[in-house]
Amino acid sequence: MSNALRNPHGSRLAALILLSIPVALYILVFLTPLASVVSLSLDNSALGTGFATLRAATEDGDADRRAQALLTDLGAMEQKQLGETARMLNQEKTGFRSLILKTGKEADTIAPTMDGLVSFDKRWADQEYWGIIDRNIGQITWRHYQKATGLKVDANGDLTISKGDDIYLRVMGRTLLITLQVTILTLLIGYPLAYGVTNGTRRVSGTILAIVLLSFWTSVLVRTTAWVVLLQTNGLINTLLVGLKLTSEPVQLIFNRFGTLVAMTHVLLPFAILPMMNVMRTIPKSQSDASRSLGAGPIETFLRVYFPQSLRGVLVGGGTVFILALGFYVTPALTGGPNDQMLAYFIADFVNKTLNWGMASALSVMLLSTVVLLVAAARIGQWMMSNRKGIA
Repeated sequence: MSNALRNPHGSRLAALILLSIPVALYILVFLTPLASVVSLSLDNSALGTGFATLRAATEDGDADRRAQALLTDLGAMEQKQLGETARMLNQEKTGFRSLILKTGKEADTIAPTMDGLVSFDKRWADQEYWGIIDRNIGQITWRHYQKATGLKVDANGDLTISKGDDIYLRVMGRTLLITLQVTILTLLIGYPLAYGVTNGTRRVSGTILAIVLLSFWTSVLVRTTAWVVLLQTNGLINTLLVGLKLTSEPVQLIFNRFGTLVAMTHVLLPFAILPMMNVMRTIPKSQSDASRSLGAGPIETFLRVYFPQSLRGVLVGGGTVFILALGFYVTPALTGGPNDQMLAYFIADFVNKTLNWGMASALSVMLLSTVVLLVAAARIGQWMMSNRKGIA
């Protein structure tokens, strides 16, 4: 008898140990960063810790006590913390930074009453400033998601959305539109190429496959830069168009939607071709031969026999391209115009320029949530279709 049969408990233990390795990697590489992003989008410890006294005084609603608590908190802050607090509040309303810095520096000399604060700076009489502080002194905040979705709390406590505040929702819609356009283009171009690799002669198949793999092995940045060189005003394509008298002057082919779609389609094309090619290789050639022998023409054979069996590869390739395109940053940033930037561009902008990690995290969660919803919708649709077939 084998050792596994003699000692079943030992084999189970070995299986559990082997299983724990990928589970640990999954937690470390995926779940932990994801939890960190969600935590950053809700974290408000910087403001919540700094305004601990004001948070306690806000409960009774006494104006003078709130003014005294505010001065106590601002006076106790170090210069670095005061600057960070002013920067974060300034994201809510322009001018808040100067007000906080000015009040914090003179906190010891201001009378600890509401009248004293207003006498020092009339802006403290504006309830909008106090409302912003009240919404941002907790340990957890929803302000990043409110800004990401354009939702705001009005004076009555109701959620409203004003024109122009939904900028990131419109960017999300643009991201989905560009992603869908790229997915369709990659499938339209990739399907004939995958068909050629699978059903063509050895020379044709090898040539197409070599070109696809060469593109796949080349850096995304290199491929994108190559399209910048080709599509620019004095690039090779415009030079050829003018030289052939097809246009009288160079055409704007880059820094617009056309350049973005062309470059992204080229970069993501291998991810559509390879899954379709793998599925096509599993389709028996004898089925097409049988269809032709029964009197069906080549078009009918393709549409009724071959194409339905290749749909699984189309769905896998299209889904892969769609998911990858949603998070694209480098290619649209280099080849697109201001109205062609996707959500990843704004996430990177918040991280690198404004250092607003909370807003970057909120937009990342919004993008991830969109992916999860789309995948769930696709799974539900697949389940409903399978149930219909079962009933039929």
